[in-house]
Amino acid sequence: MMFAWLEFRTMLFMSGLLAVALSILLLTINSRTVMLNGLKEWVYANLLIGGAIITFTQVMVPLDIRTFIGGLLIVSGLALYFISIRIFDQRPIERRYIQSAFLIFIVLKITIAVLSKSEYASVVFNTAICMILTAVIALYLLKYSSQKRSPEYRFTGVFFVIFTGITLWRFYILCADTVSPLAHLTEWTLNEVTFLGCMLSVLAINFGFIAMVNVRLAELLAYSAGHDWLTGVMNRGNLEKGAELLTLKSFKSKQTQAMLLMDLDHFKEVNDTYGHLLGDKVIQTFAQLAKDNMRDIDLLGRYGGEEFCILIPNASEKEALMLAERIRQKYENMPIMLNDQSVNCTVSAGVCDSSQLGSDFKSMFSAADKALYAAKKAGRNKVVLYSSL
Repeated sequence: MMFAWLEFRTMLFMSGLLAVALSILLLTINSRTVMLNGLKEWVYANLLIGGAIITFTQVMVPLDIRTFIGGLLIVSGLALYFISIRIFDQRPIERRYIQSAFLIFIVLKITIAVLSKSEYASVVFNTAICMILTAVIALYLLKYSSQKRSPEYRFTGVFFVIFTGITLWRFYILCADTVSPLAHLTEWTLNEVTFLGCMLSVLAINFGFIAMVNVRLAELLAYSAGHDWLTGVMNRGNLEKGAELLTLKSFKSKQTQAMLLMDLDHFKEVNDTYGHLLGDKVIQTFAQLAKDNMRDIDLLGRYGGEEFCILIPNASEKEALMLAERIRQKYENMPIMLNDQSVNCTVSAGVCDSSQLGSDFKSMFSAADKALYAAKKAGRNKVVLYSSL
């Protein structure tokens, strides 16, 4: 025997205890933030995998029961790992696909258990499904995830590859010996090596996932520092930094850039009349409308309470006017509702470009501000060009 029974149980127990500690850490992180999804599913997956390992190691339990229950737990746990990673990566799988896949798996598992006269077919089926699932997870992390180049994603993906190798090894043993294939899988030495390899892989995968969570938290922190909490658009400081980079690019490429400065009309009256919750909805609706009508390369920032600024690279004043008018008209005709309250709002805008002012942000902002003031003085719900003043 490669390991003494006591040594094996101790290592398995300590590995399981560490997995529980990592799960508690993930639950703690999950309770502290609403910005991350998929953590609870990962913890449930850990519990299922741990339950499968414990079930497989109970030699006093008949092999057919261990095969059925343990196989169900480990396949469910691995599937939940994949679901968790997709949710965490903000690419969740539709519920109907999950339900259909699980139903097919249960039907096949019951059919195999009923029709086969030995545990061989069930063990082969479980092993093949585990191998496919871990390979799919590894492939997704290493090739198709949104952060596939991240070292943390690669680390986790590599250990899923190792997990796949372990299940492939078991599958090979099953297929290589056609006389007594299950004898090898019930030999305690082989099971010790296999289970310990699986458990150590699970621990490494958990460390990798926690590293992925840590990276995402750092990204969220950096994002929060540079973006407005209510609308998700850039805040004033981040917009000005983006403007500096945009100015350098425009200067090098000798391209004109334009600016829109927009202010929601009579916003204080909306707040006073309908309350701050509807006021927040008014601001959020406008920010989303502006984002939906911009190009990907344009920069949008909330510059004040109800004041927004859009920087438009490689655009003239007239092109910026078209964007401003499109946003103004859509916003004017868009009822904003919260509970049983509804309000229609308008926006005024000032427009300028760098052809007369240069690309300096402060100069352009000052010009757009003058045009905005003229729009408000003219009765609001208007767009005024700086060149027309």
